Order: sequence, then C-alpha cells, then structure tokens
Amino acid sequence: MDMFSFKGVKHPFVNRESALLQVIEAFQASHLWDKHGFSRAQRPHVSIAPQMYGSGKSTFGQSFQTFVSINKEFLLQYLDNEGLPGIAEGENVGERALHALLHETLYVVLSLLDVPKGTCFEDTLLEWISKEALSQFRKRAKLLSQVLSCIGNPKEWLQKLLQVTKKRYLYLFIDEIGSLEEYEFTLFKDLMVSQGASRVHNVYRAFFRVLSIVVSQPFVICIVAGRSNCIISREEDAMPSRITFNFLRLDPFSEATIKYFIQNATCHNEPILKVLFPSHPEGHDWFFKQVYDYTGGVPYYVVHVLNELGKACERWNSLCDLSEDEMKEEMERIAPTTSLVVTLSRMTPESMIVFSSMLLASIFEFRIPMRETLFGGSHSEYVLDIANHFGFYYVSCSRNELDEASRISVEDSDETFFKLVFPKIVLKHIQSRYWNIPPLRFICSLFSSISRLDSLSSRGFKFEIIFTLILYVRWCFCSKLGELSIFGHSFVEHISIQSTQTIGSLKVDPIPNYVPAFSSTVSGIHSGNEETYNVTAWKPFFEKYLSKDGIFVPIRQNSNGPDVLIRVTDQTPMETETTKKRVYLIGIALKCFQLSSSGVGRSMITAEVAKFLHPVASQLELMQNNLRAIQLIVSDKYTEEVSRQFRNNQNWILNSGVYYEDNNNNIVYSSINSEIQPQNIRKEWLRIPPHCQVVVCSTTSLQTFLGRKASEELERVFADNPGWLEQLNSLYDLLSNSFVDLLRRIPFEESERNSGMMERRSTRSSMDMNMMQVEDTRGESTISVPSSVQVSFDWMNFLKVYCHLTEEESTQCYECLCKFSERDMGVIDSNILEQMGIDDSLLRVKVVAGMRTYIKDRQST
Repeated sequence: MDMFSFKGVKHPFVNRESALLQVIEAFQASHLWDKHGFSRAQRPHVSIAPQMYGSGKSTFGQSFQTFVSINKEFLLQYLDNEGLPGIAEGENVGERALHALLHETLYVVLSLLDVPKGTCFEDTLLEWISKEALSQFRKRAKLLSQVLSCIGNPKEWLQKLLQVTKKRYLYLFIDEIGSLEEYEFTLFKDLMVSQGASRVHNVYRAFFRVLSIVVSQPFVICIVAGRSNCIISREEDAMPSRITFNFLRLDPFSEATIKYFIQNATCHNEPILKVLFPSHPEGHDWFFKQVYDYTGGVPYYVVHVLNELGKACERWNSLCDLSEDEMKEEMERIAPTTSLVVTLSRMTPESMIVFSSMLLASIFEFRIPMRETLFGGSHSEYVLDIANHFGFYYVSCSRNELDEASRISVEDSDETFFKLVFPKIVLKHIQSRYWNIPPLRFICSLFSSISRLDSLSSRGFKFEIIFTLILYVRWCFCSKLGELSIFGHSFVEHISIQSTQTIGSLKVDPIPNYVPAFSSTVSGIHSGNEETYNVTAWKPFFEKYLSKDGIFVPIRQNSNGPDVLIRVTDQTPMETETTKKRVYLIGIALKCFQLSSSGVGRSMITAEVAKFLHPVASQLELMQNNLRAIQLIVSDKYTEEVSRQFRNNQNWILNSGVYYEDNNNNIVYSSINSEIQPQNIRKEWLRIPPHCQVVVCSTTSLQTFLGRKASEELERVFADNPGWLEQLNSLYDLLSNSFVDLLRRIPFEESERNSGMMERRSTRSSMDMNMMQVEDTRGESTISVPSSVQVSFDWMNFLKVYCHLTEEESTQCYECLCKFSERDMGVIDSNILEQMGIDDSLLRVKVVAGMRTYIKDRQST
C-alpha cells in the first residue's frame, strides 16, 4: 500500500479512480484516430480542478503516474476496449496503452506561484516546460538546447521534446491557477490582450488561449488546478482558445473512506489508532464519525486533525483512550491555524444572506446542477463560483443520488449534480466574526450540533430548522411575545422580552440548544448511548437541560415529544420569599409540509397533547414550582373540523378543562373539576390539565409569523419534486425577505474592493461581491479584525491595563471582544468567552476579573 508522509505521520493514498478515469476520457476526447492510429486534432479537452484549498488537487496532479500504477488492473481492462490516442488498434492495445502511460509519458508539474520572469508568456511557458521535463535527464543542457531551438514553432517544439526524451505523450499539470491575478502576470504582454466580444480583459481567457497552443498538439494530457471563483465551467473563457473544460471530480472523503484512511495511517511506525486508543487499537466507529463530521471529509483537514491529535499524544500522552465526549471536546479545540482558509472579513447584509442560504443548502443537502447559475440575465453567477468565493467544498452526485463512486463520463458531464460542504473546523474558526448577526449566529450554532440530528433531508427537518431560525431572529428583535403571531391570545402573549438595542449583547439572545429527544420505547429513565429520555423522565430532563430560559431543539431520534421547546420567565412579578417568577414551558409540534392527508385533525391534537402536556403536568408539579405549560401546534394545513374553530383567523385557544365531542360533532367544554358531564355528548375528546393550555396556530397566524412572501417561498421549497435551482433560489429569497430588514439595522461598513481582486461579472445589488473583502491567509494564522461593526471602546488598552495581559494575549482576546460594546461587560462571563473562541481558561479568568474591576471603578467615579 502506498504511503506518503506529512509532518511525521504517514497516511495512505486514497484511490481517486473516478478522477483518473475522467482525465483519461478527456484525453481520448481530445483526439480522433482511425484504424491506422493516426490522429487528427479536434477541440482539446483540459481537465480543470478549481476546488477549494485542501481538496487533494495537488496530490492528485503531482501523483498522477502513481494513481495510474495502483489502478493498473482496472485500466488494463478499460484500455483493452478503448485504447489511447495513437494506440487505436492492433494486438494487446490495453497493454500497450498502459505501458505508454507508465513508461512513455513525460510527466511535467508546474506551479504558477513559481512562474519565471518574462514578457511573452507563450515563450516562457514552453521554455519552462522544457526545463522541467529535461531536469532528470543526463546531458540535459545539450537536450535543452535542441528543444529550445524549435520554440518558435509549437508543433515542432513538442515533437522535438518527445523525440529527445523518447516519449510518446506529455503529461502537463499546472497548479495554482489563481496566481494569474498576481502582479507577475501583468508583465506578460500576451496575457494583457482582451479577448471575446465584450473586449473586457480577462487574464484567464488569455491564459487558456496560450495554453491551447500547447494542448492542441499531439499528444498532451493536461490538468489545470487551483482555487478560483472565476472560471468554473465558464465556456466563454475557453472559447477563444479552442479548449473544452472538463470539471474534475475530487470529492471530500466519505465516512467509509475516512475509516480506511485512519485505519491505515501510522505515527512513528505505529498504527495511529494504537497511539490514540491503546486499549482499543481497532478504534471506535464514533471516532471515525467525529473526524468526518468535524472535517467534512476534506483531505487536508482530515490529515491536519490526525496530526494534531498525534502530536498531542506525543507531547503529553494525555489523549490515550479518551471517551467519546472527551475526544469530541479535544478535537474541537483544533483550529485550522495552518490551513489555507478563505476568510470573509467584511460582508454586506446581502452577501450574508447568500452565505446563510448556502450554509442552509449544505445542511439540507440540496443537489444542484454543476453548471447552474443564480440571479439570471446579464448578472448571472455560477453556483460553484459563488461556492468557491465563500469557501465551500462540494460533493458530486447524480440527481437521484447514485453511489458516490459512480463515474461521470465526459459525455454525461452536463448531468453532474453536487452538494455543498462547509467544514465545521473552518466555521468554528471564523464564526466569532459573525456572532453579532442573529441569522449567522443561529446557523453557526446549528452547524456545531448538526451531527447529532438525523433525517437531514426530510421535509419535517427542513421546516423545523427554518421555523426555528425565523423564531430565533424575530425573538432577538421583539419586546414581547405577543408580537409573534403564533403566540397570539396565549398565556405568554403579554410576557415582555428585554429589547436588544445593542445587537452585540448576548443577554437576551436565546441561542438554540440541542438536547436529547424523548422516546416511549427506551427502557429505564435515561439512555446515554442513544441520548434519549423516556417520556417518564421530564423532571430530570427539565432540571438538567431546561434550567435556564432559551430555545431548545431535541435530537430527531424516535422523538416522542415536541419538535422545539421554549422556556421563558415572566420578568414582571417581583420575586419575594413567598412568590416566584412564573416560568412558562412551551412545547411546539411542527406539522408543516409533511402531511399527505387533509391536514392536522382532532386525533393528531390529542396525540400531541398526550406526548407533552400530560407527562409534563404529571411530573413537574406545575403549581408548586409556579410553572405553566403550553402545547403549541403549528401546521400549514388542517382538517375542516379544526379549521372552523379559527375565529377571525386567530389561533384556537384551549384552556384547562375537559373537551367532549357531542352528537353533532361539535366541541363541548367542561371544567376540569366539574362533576356534571354535559348532555348529548358522544365521547371525551381532550383533557387539558390545570395550569396548561393548548394553542392551535392558525394558518393565517403562521403566515404572519413567517411573512407572507416567505410563506410563498416555503411552498416552493417544499413543493413535490422541486427543481434544485428552485430550492436554492427560494431559500435565498426566503432569507432575504425575512431578514434583510433586520440585518440592515446593523451598521455595516462598505469597504472598497481590493485592487488585486479579480474582475467579476456580477454587479447586482442583491449580492455585491465587490463590497466584500476576501482575505486569503494561505497558511498564516493571523486574523484581521473585521470592521463591519464600529465599537469606540478601546479593548486593547483595557486588556493590557485591567487584565494585565501580554501583547500576544491581548491580540488574541481582542479578536473575540471587539464586536462587543463597553456596556456588554455586565453580561459577558467565562462561558461566553469560551463560545467566542478563548479556549485558555486562565485567560478567561483574567478577562472576567478585569471586567469586574473595570465596572467597580466606573461605578465609584
């Protein structure tokens, strides 16, 4: 098994059979041959890999010959039927073609980061290829002289290069194509010539025009790689150069691949699993899943996490045999400080909406056509361009989600679909920048716990996330719950919520928490392995998870309880020795966009009450603890017998009591303590315990809560068999219409575009990429402070004077504190500092102590 070393830890090669086949098919499509094997050139095909950093582009391109070797048996069978250009027919076609790839191919690898100086890129490129190709040959100076004598004629040049090296093919891998935007390339006059009908200069078009001169000669296998958000599948960039682009699949690793990868990795010649788990050298399935969840399967981050864990064991021997929770905590301390991270330091509200919608699209696993565009018309943008701009990775798939390893042929490339991937390790690294923006704060919180949720692609899950997101954002900006129509006329309608005048304040933001679900089938009170509570365990659940106000989303594992939970305290009553502030526990059952029947009826209301109100009332001693419980049922569709209960389109409120169905199928109410049963009743329908209430949210109240436009967009998102583009567009419109008015309350600074930023086609105001500064840390750990929120308080001086921190410590803490105002000191505690990224507990203690001293000093002056 082939291995490669990375920072002292050896890892196995992961076979990229699909990508290998794509390159060979593209090479075959570049040339036609007849029965004599003579080729006549047609439009050359170039394999292009513009994915984000760490996708494995360089490893694949630099190790192409190795991948050919480890796939010899498969290739031999394939080439027996297909052959290669120049080797079309005759005996042993497959063996001859395979031999040509392994032994008769001149392998040249170039990185545009190291481009030689010059004024004519064509001549520089040919000379560069020649020098690299001949560097391993004896008498290379003499051979180079012969080859360069033909440099004025590209056809003769390539023939001479292959002749003196006794090779049949040239393999050319050009890496770091994004460097074309750097200053060095402005010195090449032939790259500064405008191409195409628009006459707008595009360095990529000029580059491919020059490259086409090389790849159109017989016989060149060519791969171009490097992160770019300007050339993905954009045929017009290749048109002037007679090149056809073939998008190269280099998907993130699957969970199964990561398991293989870890099982075959070694640290100092010991299996890394034996180093991490001496008592369990076979490893744990939960560990493989943790690595997959945290890295998104991105090869670079998988390697990075394993190395960091290996180094920690090497230094302290403290990570051995950690439990599942301990390993998760340790892994999430690992930041991509040495990775190639694209950081969006300044965003407009509109660009935040795009970023948010794409994060949600990745959670919902939307499948989008590879060549799909957004926004339409002259301002359209390829979705993959936008994905690369924000730092997303993507997994290729078919529309019907065929097996991940299925191969996509050149002819079928138009039908390729993909899903977006954003690694948690990256989001964790950058989320502090956006912590003051409610929608992004919600999504960052969701990403931190998404591995705990299942049924990711179900309609119910999608709506649950969107509903909770809208609930959370609107909660942050309302003064009382009655402003949210879903709570209209209920117990909590008049409960005040302290207004968040400063958005940076975390005092009243109920950041969603993810808690165990309830199940009626789990034996015992609590099952730690399954993270589910029995419906008889509301008291320990309430004490452990619901001890503070907030929004809570149970894990979706056989849930036998609410889809969303809310705890809120009435702030009005003054607490004395004899009175307590009243606490309201709200269980929300979401029945939207998932019912094939006529809608929610009476029987479903009864079932939901039995899952929440009855066990809560019987176990939590509501009266003694000054608790009230509300069952909120939300649906976009009700049966006729329920719909007629909505008076003036308001919510249907059912207070404590016993409800019967009479002989005419009407609802008859009776007091919970009444000993006299109403007459002419057919059966008891619903019993609501004391201090409880049922609120059936009308469709009108739901539309008001979501916003009418948002409701229409949701219907498109959850329509039967929606198109992939329709889903993504609707999600963008949904977020835009729901949040843009809220986001605009935040004082953003519109920064000027960097002078080195590439020319973009889009000038559409709804996603003005030019108003966003893109930082490319490219291996550096420094993080610049965003200027999107202006705070006048001098945090650096505070950290040095009051907290007695060093310059380095002050800089680290400033990155997390700069988004807060001076008056937020009263609510910032150690937990908030840890959430914001200050992992060092001693630093957190110093900062909190400094804040207390500062507040005391201010109060005394």
